[in-house]
Amino acid sequence: MTTFSGSPRQISDKFQTGRKSSHKGIVEHMTAPRSHFITVSGVKLHYLEWGLHTNPSLFLLHGGSAHAHWWDQIATELAREYRVLALDLRGHGDSAWTTPPAYEITDYVADLEAVITTLSLSPLVLIGHSLGGFIALTYAALHAAALQALVVVDSGFRLPHSRRMRLLSRLPAPVYQEEADLLARFRLLPEDTHATPALLQHIARHSVRQLPDGRLTLKFDRASLLRQPCDLSSRLRDITCPTLLLRGSDSRTFPATTLAEMLALCPRAQGREISAAGHHVFLDNPAIFLQTVHSFLDKEKEGSPCKS
Repeated sequence: MTTFSGSPRQISDKFQTGRKSSHKGIVEHMTAPRSHFITVSGVKLHYLEWGLHTNPSLFLLHGGSAHAHWWDQIATELAREYRVLALDLRGHGDSAWTTPPAYEITDYVADLEAVITTLSLSPLVLIGHSLGGFIALTYAALHAAALQALVVVDSGFRLPHSRRMRLLSRLPAPVYQEEADLLARFRLLPEDTHATPALLQHIARHSVRQLPDGRLTLKFDRASLLRQPCDLSSRLRDITCPTLLLRGSDSRTFPATTLAEMLALCPRAQGREISAAGHHVFLDNPAIFLQTVHSFLDKEKEGSPCKS
């Protein structure tokens, strides 16, 4: 893997200078993670790791059709204080696909439980975005005492049936003739984002694998777009650890009304909106995202632990 130059202090200063300037050179100042594989319940999972083993553990969960490298710029900064791990969910990134498809929330949570137990990560901070946020909420409802804190990024507490995801799951995986074709056509889902072209290209390059004929295709299993609907409304009261619910101010995926519902149901939750950000909050405005998360975690270090 390529190692990007830049000291931790330079990285911190770059994020502290504000959103506009913080985007400049972010990709060049990322630190390459260590790459690992672990097999749990017969599924080979891949994860990335930054920071010292002696630091407190912080675990990152990406969204649907994404991968662990989405967190690279964020993890580099968090690794100054934490041992940071980012998992490729089953069927995503460099983790194995399952046959027949097994991509229900219970499957993802079981993987998370096994990884945390096998690597002895508890107590830990858990951060999840979108689908990863829903997985994190579900885990926290079951294991609040294992968490120092929970951060959920632009994710609600209901997963409904999605006709669009069903249609997308039936489409053939896209094929790119070469890297230039990939970079020209690659889009996030949803497409709206303030992320820089350099960051999007970094994510794109880690989103594909090479076919035998040299062409490129996306790594994630399109079957992972399908899952049964879930509703955590009756479980949010069980999340007794300090919880931060983050919403992108421009997000169409996570309405402000849903955030308000979650705050009313979750006993130790607080909510924040990240300005100039859509659904992909930490890509769109990494400076304010990190500032908000650091502030929350610093305060919780001084407060009481999770209640069992």
